[in-house]
Amino acid sequence: MTDFNKPIPKVEFLTNRLPVADPSDEPLVYMDDKFLCDSKYFRWVEMGGNALPGSSPSIMCRKTVCDMVERAEKLLPEGYRFVIFDAYRPAAVQQSLWDYFRRQKKIENPDKSEEEIDHLTRFCVSFPSYNVLLPSLHNTGGAVDLTIVGPDGKELDMGCEFDEFTDRAWTTYYEPGEAGDGVNTVARDNRRMLYNVMTEVGFTNFPAEWWHFDYGNEKWGLYSNNAPVYAGILDARVRNTTPYNCMDIVREADAKQQEILDVIRDIRRKCKEMDDDVSAVMRGQVK
Repeated sequence: MTDFNKPIPKVEFLTNRLPVADPSDEPLVYMDDKFLCDSKYFRWVEMGGNALPGSSPSIMCRKTVCDMVERAEKLLPEGYRFVIFDAYRPAAVQQSLWDYFRRQKKIENPDKSEEEIDHLTRFCVSFPSYNVLLPSLHNTGGAVDLTIVGPDGKELDMGCEFDEFTDRAWTTYYEPGEAGDGVNTVARDNRRMLYNVMTEVGFTNFPAEWWHFDYGNEKWGLYSNNAPVYAGILDARVRNTTPYNCMDIVREADAKQQEILDVIRDIRRKCKEMDDDVSAVMRGQVK
């Protein structure tokens, strides 16, 4: 049985990069039919509830991620469910978010250098990479943003809102010894429930965001000591995608890079076959 009240450990915020060496060809799947979904960037509060360029009312993720979220939801107490805010994120949405938060950080920190502004922005959103072997987290389909609703259908108190990039957003903020210790024990316990069911099935948490969990991508690799397996997908053509500038260029670049990934997978398969053949011969000689 899951221990919902197990304290959330504090971890270092890691920023080093891990390229995808062995990209998976696992498909993206829609989450809408299995979970309650509220596509935040299709109705983004910072744009008066309007859609960000490239966003969609539907939410997709990798099939394994979808299965893991389903297992985690079954660990929740009876009557409790997840609400999915975001998962796979097209490069156009990532670019829009980066541009918005970078402008905000520049306004808030007029004396900072451009490099320092970039560093501060990375605490809010990943840099919008157009290299599918060095992708941003959500662009892989391996990151999911979510919360929990109770039997009454209302979101549980998590101590701050989704995409509120203040100290309160750090997952351990309300834990003993942290800045919010004793301020909101309800939020602390609710965060513990979310964290513990998600990590029990194999996700890692992004420490600056209580709502963000990873599998198969770079941050999951760093925190679980594994190689990332999900490459980026610049534009998966999610149904009802909001049009954006340079859509054709991005989709063409995506198609060409996906073809390269197919070649990489084929080469790795052939190398594995050669390795198996040579190993079999060598084992026979040793005998």
